[in-house]
This record gives sequence, C-alpha cells and structure tokens, in this order.
Amino acid sequence: MESVVAAPAADAHNAVVKEAACLNCGHAMAEGLYCPHCGQQRPHRLSVTHVLHEMMHIFTHADKSIFAYIGQVLLQPGQVVADYLAGRRKRYFNPFQFLLLAVGAATLLTTLGHYYEATGHGLQQQMQSRLTAEQLVRVESYFHFLGKYQNLWWLLLLLPIYSLIAWGVYSRRRVNYAEAFVLLVVVGAAFHIVWVAVLLGLVLFMGQFSGTSNMAALLQVVVMFSYLALIGRRALGLSTAGSLWRAAVIVLLGAACGAGLNYVAFRLYVFGG
Repeated sequence: MESVVAAPAADAHNAVVKEAACLNCGHAMAEGLYCPHCGQQRPHRLSVTHVLHEMMHIFTHADKSIFAYIGQVLLQPGQVVADYLAGRRKRYFNPFQFLLLAVGAATLLTTLGHYYEATGHGLQQQMQSRLTAEQLVRVESYFHFLGKYQNLWWLLLLLPIYSLIAWGVYSRRRVNYAEAFVLLVVVGAAFHIVWVAVLLGLVLFMGQFSGTSNMAALLQVVVMFSYLALIGRRALGLSTAGSLWRAAVIVLLGAACGAGLNYVAFRLYVFGG
C-alpha cells in the first residue's frame, strides 16, 4: 500500500492495479478486471470521465438501469418478485433504493403542488363552524406536517403494516415476512410510479391542487389491488380467484389501518391540546 500512497499522481493508476489483494474486501486478486470474491472492479484513479460514466450507468445500463426497472415493475411485476424471491437479483436495479427514490419524488411533488395543504384547507372549510380558531390553525399545521413527511409515513409505517398483513394472508404459500416485505416494496414502487406520473401532470397543467382530494388514497387502493393480484397469480402461483381475494384483503386491511392511524393522530393533534 505504501507504493500507492507515495506514487506520483500520473502513476497512481498503474500502482493500484498491481495490488495483490482487493482493496475492498482484502481477498487475493485473480487475473481479470474484477475481484472474484466481492465483484469490485480493479481500482484505478478517479477521473471526471469515470465519474460521469458511473452516473450515466445508473440510468442507461441495459439490464439494471432505473428506466429498465420502471418498465419491469409496471409491466412484469410478477416476474420481478418471482426472480427476486428465487435469488435471481443481480439483473435488477435495487428495489429498495428505487422505492426510496420514488417515494421521495412523490413527496417532493406533493410539496411543490401543495397537495396536502389543499386537502387540509378543504377540511378546514367543512369544519369551520365546529372548531375554534386555534384548532383550525392546528388542522392546517397537521396537513402541512403530513405532506412534508409523507415519505416517512409511507416507508416507516404503512409499508411494514401492509407487509405484516401480506405475510399473514400468504402464509400458506410459505411466504415469510421478509419475502412479503419485498413483495410490497415492488407493489409500492408501482403505486409511486403511477402517482408521480399523475402528480407531474397535475403540477404542470394546474400549478397546484385545490379543494379536498382523496385522489392519492383511491389511486393507492386501485394500483395496489391490481398489482397484488398480478403478483399473486404470476409469482406465487395462486388461482385467479385466490389472488383476487387475497389482494382485496391486504389492500382493505392496510387502508383501514392507515386511515385509522391517521384519524387517531389527527384527533390527538387537533383536539388533544
């Protein structure tokens, strides 16, 4: 390693390539461009060209790009889940990273379009005669907070709840909780892809949202039911009837849990002082 540190900048590339051990995991390097243990490419000095290539690689690589994964999730969700559960995972963009990106994009767009503030404003108008001025301000504050942290609400609360329900519903198919979680990650990605597309259209053509809207909730129910039914049929080998009733149970129980938690939080914040 001393030779690498002491080497002049112009010779850094050659010095690193001669390393006998992988600098990532420490295992012996065989002939070839990649470590046989961890798969890291032989290290070389970073350049602007290399960094740009790596950034473009994320978006354009044929079998693992973000764009390819979007198409796979939307058009072949059953195949994605079946492959991932069977261990054929290298061919896909990381589903957990993608869900983080998709939820983040949806949260950004709802914030820019003031989606939840518009919903809160509509509710304020409906409840104006029954609430004090302080409580009306709390309603506005609650929906502002909900919109700002919608990503955390979905990822840390709704996703684990839906996964727990799916685990119970699919238990006879020998699906464990981790596998049910992955299944819901794919379904959640499909919903957020559609939701982002809808939000983009509304923000571009309307600028912002107005009035109380249940669009997100209704869209979530429709998309999640459809994709759960597809995945149950194609990835878990269920009959059409079996996949449909299981999808309905998961979506209805999950939506009820989410609505219940939202209602309790709203009541405690607005009326709890």
